[in-house]
Amino acid sequence: MLKHPVPDEILARIGDITVSFALLESVIQTLASSQIQDDQRIGQIITAELSFRNLRALTMSLYRERHGEDGDYDELRELMKRASDVEGLRNQITHSVWGAGETAETVTRIKTTAKEKQGLRFSFVKVSADDLGAVAEEILQLGGDVQGFWIRLIEAGKAINDPSVRLW
Repeated sequence: MLKHPVPDEILARIGDITVSFALLESVIQTLASSQIQDDQRIGQIITAELSFRNLRALTMSLYRERHGEDGDYDELRELMKRASDVEGLRNQITHSVWGAGETAETVTRIKTTAKEKQGLRFSFVKVSADDLGAVAEEILQLGGDVQGFWIRLIEAGKAINDPSVRLW
């Protein structure tokens, strides 16, 4: 039977990142759907199959179409920039191979790439449970910030809140 060298505590942190990112994605889907003011369920249908990158682009485009490039747009642009950054972190973690670390408290994240300009490359990064916990916390913080932004839009009459549609 194949076994991996990743301790349970680190596995739990990787799982936390996965679950936290899914929650962030759900919050952004709700924000995008709230800009499709005819029917929030239509927004859910539209956002359900989008990549995270396309979901961010849709959210920005819908907001700009509805409200222009006001102060809230600038805040939204910053939130979506942060979302892009945490997606990169999540992707590094999700799309890596994990090996034994230098100590019992660490693992090694191994990333193999083969790009046209650089050719085959291997990256070995020492990672601790605390490192992974910080990533999960950053993702959760962003999710809360996006949710807070959405609530402020509702209060300002710039987004809908269909109580029959709940994602979290």
